Amino acid sequence: MQPAESPFPPGWWGTSLENVGLGKKRPNVGTYGRYNFDHLPPLPFDLHGDFAWLAVAPTHQQNIGNQQADDNRQALAQLHAAAARIGLQLPPAFTHFMETPTLHARIRSNTDCFLDLCPAPVPAPIGGGYLIRFLADSQGCVFWYLYLTADSSDHAVVSSNDFYGTEAEQWQDEPPEPHEIVFAAESFEAFMCRFWLENEIWFAEWQQTPLPDVGSEYIERYRSGEA
Repeated sequence: MQPAESPFPPGWWGTSLENVGLGKKRPNVGTYGRYNFDHLPPLPFDLHGDFAWLAVAPTHQQNIGNQQADDNRQALAQLHAAAARIGLQLPPAFTHFMETPTLHARIRSNTDCFLDLCPAPVPAPIGGGYLIRFLADSQGCVFWYLYLTADSSDHAVVSSNDFYGTEAEQWQDEPPEPHEIVFAAESFEAFMCRFWLENEIWFAEWQQTPLPDVGSEYIERYRSGEA
């Protein structure tokens, strides 16, 4: 799904990249900032739904799949059943990723985000489709969702400060604000690619771990405004 086709305004919730020379576009405004989606550079990989770019990346002891591995495994089975009951088809790339712990082990988060899969699609408050939560910030600051159109013909990733889940999962006292949902990526794989790469750039700067081969290209394209 392209941004213009989405019922949500575009935006990228991420962390500062000031320390790699991107202070003008990614200033430090707190743990997270909602940054200009239009300034994001193109991804440096061809994406085909198989996560080939990720399969060759190093694994990490601390990764987004550690915290709720058993719960997510159960939630995925429940999600498949719940989606089937309403005739909703999950994107193959999404299913492949969620079923493959060796891919989870290659993605880490500088804010300790973790995979937190919702066991059922929930109706989106805008757009007529469905939301499926799959990633959460460790402090509940931001949540990321797969957005599926009602006929399963297209999808995107969206994010919000608000929690959307099943009735049994609800914990927020205040009702969510639908207009705070933002379009974050054209596809699930595109989101995971940018999330992985930006976190690896952060770790390379702060912990001196190896920068991915495409990291410098991404930074330079961001700096130069190539989009």
